[in-house]
Amino acid sequence: MAVPLFADDFEDGNAAGWSTVGGVWSVGSDTTWVYRQRSGSAVASARTGDPSWTDYAVSAQVRPNALGTARSSIGLLARVQSNTSHYYLNLRGNSQLELGKLVSGRVTVLASAPVTAAIGGWQTLRLALRGDHLVGQLGTVSVTATDGQFASGRIGLATSYATGWFDDVLVEPSAPDILPPSTPGQPQVLSVVPGAVTITWPASTDNVGVAQYYVYQGDQFYSQYLARVVPDNSPLTLQLAPTAAQTHFSVTARDAAGNTSGFSSRTSVRQPPSFPRSGDNTVPPSPPGTPVVTAVTPDGYLVTWEPATDDIGVVEYHVYHVFVVDEVRVDAKVGTNSAVIAPRGGYETVYVVAYDASWNASSSPTVQLLPPPTPPASR
Repeated sequence: MAVPLFADDFEDGNAAGWSTVGGVWSVGSDTTWVYRQRSGSAVASARTGDPSWTDYAVSAQVRPNALGTARSSIGLLARVQSNTSHYYLNLRGNSQLELGKLVSGRVTVLASAPVTAAIGGWQTLRLALRGDHLVGQLGTVSVTATDGQFASGRIGLATSYATGWFDDVLVEPSAPDILPPSTPGQPQVLSVVPGAVTITWPASTDNVGVAQYYVYQGDQFYSQYLARVVPDNSPLTLQLAPTAAQTHFSVTARDAAGNTSGFSSRTSVRQPPSFPRSGDNTVPPSPPGTPVVTAVTPDGYLVTWEPATDDIGVVEYHVYHVFVVDEVRVDAKVGTNSAVIAPRGGYETVYVVAYDASWNASSSPTVQLLPPPTPPASR
């Protein structure tokens, strides 16, 4: 293993060797000692290292405590020439990982990718430079660029209109391979059965070789989590949450050096019926009637609708419930034309999907979920 060029975990209780511009910098205690920047000023940076460093990877634990605007940022600096000329890797307030350069104070964005800006949480940023190849990473998200503006320089930590903490700063000689694999192709659905889906995806390529694929899954448009880590793109079966209206999947590739590709395009799968598909009929049922709340029960609102009709028979109804603006759930799977739906508060809507034995589907109109009218008082 190569000897690090520099390391500072601030456990000595000081920031000796660091020079700062702007901000309010100090070493303080979290669960360990950390380097804090406590001012929301426009420019705050701390720099250290050797101006002759050329090819290296700088990494640090970062904790954004406040990212007040879309352009607020916390991040790393590399090949620093001066306060106004360097490469940077920033986590921005608009949930973007941004790789770029500052040349005499002028910003050029070289690459960016969406990430989660976890306020108050620790995350690892890493910026590797080898020749004119630049690779930034935050977890499994990577951004890559080619630029030869700066050949050498020191490293730094920086915030802009933000406050945050830094820890475990490490500078290592760049590995021979800093190039990430290509982005995998969009996942393809091979089969869907009740409660599960089997997918594959077009393989990624890499100058050395792909070591692993990270498969992500989410049941709302804004969410995704790591579901599996697999060695190749062989067919993979994943479980579907029973209330997920749609489940989407995406994939990243990682090589043996730890370089990670960007996310593939997403593929989404609608919640399947709870019974096996049968037959080869292609005629969908008629649309179910408009859902109506007809009573209030201890468990929620009783919703009913006019039944759908079908040439081979309707087997199942799914009641979709939309709440908190954009949260969508399948709150009931029933064989009859009624279901009890628990209200969540705020503006809520429901609609019903009818399925026949061959999984042909039709949808009702969407209506607001409201309690039934109060009967007039008797005289």
